[in-house]
Amino acid sequence: MKGKTVIVYNRENQLASSLHQAMCQWLQQRDYDVISYDSHQYMEREEFSSVNFAISLGGDGTFLACARLLAKQPVPILPVHLGTFGFITEVTHDEWVDALTSWLAGRLEVEERMILDVVVQRSNQVAARFMAVNDAVVGVNGISKIVRLSLKLGGYEAGEYRGDGLILSTATGSTAYSMAAGGPILAPTMKALVLTPISPFSLSWRPMVIPDRDEITIRVGENQRVGVLLTVDGQETFTLKENDQIVLKGRAGAALVIKSDKRVFYEVVRSKLGWSGSPHD
Repeated sequence: MKGKTVIVYNRENQLASSLHQAMCQWLQQRDYDVISYDSHQYMEREEFSSVNFAISLGGDGTFLACARLLAKQPVPILPVHLGTFGFITEVTHDEWVDALTSWLAGRLEVEERMILDVVVQRSNQVAARFMAVNDAVVGVNGISKIVRLSLKLGGYEAGEYRGDGLILSTATGSTAYSMAAGGPILAPTMKALVLTPISPFSLSWRPMVIPDRDEITIRVGENQRVGVLLTVDGQETFTLKENDQIVLKGRAGAALVIKSDKRVFYEVVRSKLGWSGSPHD
């Protein structure tokens, strides 16, 4: 075989299954071995020393699962969307042949994306580790209650927070939950993080863009009246306890994305958000 490819897709989706079969046949005809995974099943992080590239076949969530699967040794991922295109998945399902042809011919570029390393510390021991491609959220596990958190930015005591929770997102994840909560949109290659408060009790709390080199620590306060939950990429969760510390740090180049040659990020943003017209219309 010339090479090896990983495909992550939803086996229960008829279009995904059909395209997966077509992709496998297309790649095998070009001497590529294919390893397939179901995006809805838990996938242990693996080392793929001989994999040349990967394909995520689905939406942005499928890409996130694929990127975490390959976290130990990142390889370029071609995200193919089953609809039109997503904020991450710029290649549509009817463009995959052209995209793969261009990739194998060396005509497409690879973007390096930052991810978040997330460590939960409990009683001076590591209770859990996660990797987030989009975001990590420390929030209320319930309704109509306020969570109390303390925040450190770059080792500096930044203050006490009360509200529904805090979102820490990468530039890639700035168009996800963070944007919905009022955070800014960052170009996906930016080496920065976004801290976005969710419905803060005090209006003085505002979204903030933070340099990638700064470590962020969130501590769960005592005497909480509600459960507190850590959610990673909207796909993994961990129940937090009082005095738990969540330490988050950006890591550059841990996710590699094969770029479409048919559109740019700003075009995707305009289409998804419905920007149109001009100031004089």
